[in-house]
Amino acid sequence: MKPALSGILFLCLQPLCAQTSAPPAPALASEEQTALLRLGSQLLLADKAYEYDRHLADGIGPRLTGSANYVEAANWAESEFTRLGLSHVHREPWEIPATWEPETLATARMLKPHEQRLHLESEGWSPSTPEGGVRGNVFYLKDVTSDAVKANAAQIKDAIVLLDQADLRLDQELLIGKLFDALHMLGEEGARGIIFGFGAANNAPSLIGDTAFTGTLANIPCGNLGLEDTLLLRRLLEKGPVEVEFTFKNRIRRNVKVENVVAEIPGSDPNAGFVIVGGHLDSWNPGTGAEDNGTGASTVLAVAAAVKAAGLTPRRTMRFILFGGEEEGLLGSTHYAHDHASELAQCAGVFVSDSGSEPPKGWLTFARADASKALEPLEPILSGLDAAETTDGGGFTFSTDEGPFIVQGVPSFVLWTPMDKYMLLHHKPSDTFDKVDPRDLDLGVAVVGITAYAFADSPTTLKHFDAAEVESQLKDLHVANEYKDMVDHKMF
Repeated sequence: MKPALSGILFLCLQPLCAQTSAPPAPALASEEQTALLRLGSQLLLADKAYEYDRHLADGIGPRLTGSANYVEAANWAESEFTRLGLSHVHREPWEIPATWEPETLATARMLKPHEQRLHLESEGWSPSTPEGGVRGNVFYLKDVTSDAVKANAAQIKDAIVLLDQADLRLDQELLIGKLFDALHMLGEEGARGIIFGFGAANNAPSLIGDTAFTGTLANIPCGNLGLEDTLLLRRLLEKGPVEVEFTFKNRIRRNVKVENVVAEIPGSDPNAGFVIVGGHLDSWNPGTGAEDNGTGASTVLAVAAAVKAAGLTPRRTMRFILFGGEEEGLLGSTHYAHDHASELAQCAGVFVSDSGSEPPKGWLTFARADASKALEPLEPILSGLDAAETTDGGGFTFSTDEGPFIVQGVPSFVLWTPMDKYMLLHHKPSDTFDKVDPRDLDLGVAVVGITAYAFADSPTTLKHFDAAEVESQLKDLHVANEYKDMVDHKMF
C-alpha cells in the first residue's frame, strides 16, 4: 500500500454512517456499499493510471489527431482493453477534413527595430508558410471582431497581424464562431500572416488550434508566440514600426479517417442501458499531453481495469470510450453522439475526465439539480476522498467531451479538480509526465470509477432533458448564445 493513500483508504472503508455529520443521505443498499468499497480499494491500490499515462506520454509521445502517434495510441488502447478482457472492443471511424503535423521546426525573428530571435511555433491547423517564409510589418489588432477587421483593413493588408489573448473576450462578448469569422477575414483582407500572442511564461508558445474548431485549415499562415516576445512586440510598437519574419513547413493530409476506441463491460440486465466513461486520447504536440489528456485517457483505462479486477458486474453496461479530435473542437465525441443518437435515451450518464492530476473536488453537474441530488448517496464514500462537492461549471460546458451529450439531454458529469496547475501546463511544452502527481491522479480515478459504477448499478435513472429543458439548462449555464453560435458555424 502506498503510504500517501493508506489514510484515504482507511476513511473509505469506515462504516458509511460515520463519514459525515451532515443529515444522512439516502442510504445505499448494503450490496452496493460492498461493491463500491471493493472497487474503491482496487482503484486506490492498483496505481494503473500512472503507468498508463507514462506509456502514453513517454512511450508514445504527443498524439495529434490523425497522426502516426495517435494511431499507435489507439492501437495500444484497443489492445489493452482486449487484454483486460472487456467485451465489444472496437474502433469507430469518423472523418476529419484535414490533419496537421509540423514537418520542420519553426524559425522566427524580429528584423526591425533590431534583429532578435523570436520563440514561435506553427499554430495548430495552419498551412505552411510560402517558400522563404512570411515577412512583414506587425499590426497589432486589439479588437478581434469582423467590424474591427473591416475598420482596419488598410493597416491589415500586407501586414503580419498580432493578436494578444489579453485582449480577446472569449465569453459572451466574443463568441468563438464570431472569432473564427474575424480570423478568416484577416486573410481575405490581405494579411500575410497571424501571430497569436497566446504563449506562456518563459517564452513557451501555447497551441490552441484557434483557426476553426472543425478540423479545417486556416487560410493564411498562423504562428503562436511566447509571452515575453509578445510583450516585447507590443512595447516596441508603441515606439514605431516593427518588422518580423517566420517560416515553418507543416504536413497536411485531407479527409483523413480518425478512430474513437470503444470497449464495454456488459451489465447484468441487457435492457437496463449503459453509462459512458470517457476522455480524449489526442493531445497537442509541444509537450507530450501527459496532463491534457493523458490523465483522462489513463483514467478510462484504469477504471475498466479495476472493475474487471474486482470481479464486479453492474446492472447496466459500462461503456469506455477514448475520443479523438477533442482539441480541434470535440470532433470525436460529436461524431459519436450523432452516430449513436438513437440509443442515447438508454444512457444513464456520461462521466468525463479532462482536468489533469490535481486533487479532485467532486463533479461538475452543469446546472442539473437532479444530477447533484443523485450524487448524495455517494457522499459518505466520496467525502473520504475529499471529493463530495458539486458545481455547475457553466464555463466548461463546451470545453470537453461531455458537451455533445449535454445538448442531447443526457445527464453528464466532468471530474472537478482545481485548474491552477493544469492551466499552466496544458497545450504547452511543459505538459510532460514529470508533472503528473500519482497520488492525486489515483484519487481522481477513484472518484470517476466509484461514481460511474454507482450509476451503472443504480436501480433508478435520471431523466433525459427534452429540447426545451436543454435550452433552459444552457440559459442557466449562460452558454445558450455560445451554443447557437457553434451550431451556426457547424461545430455541432
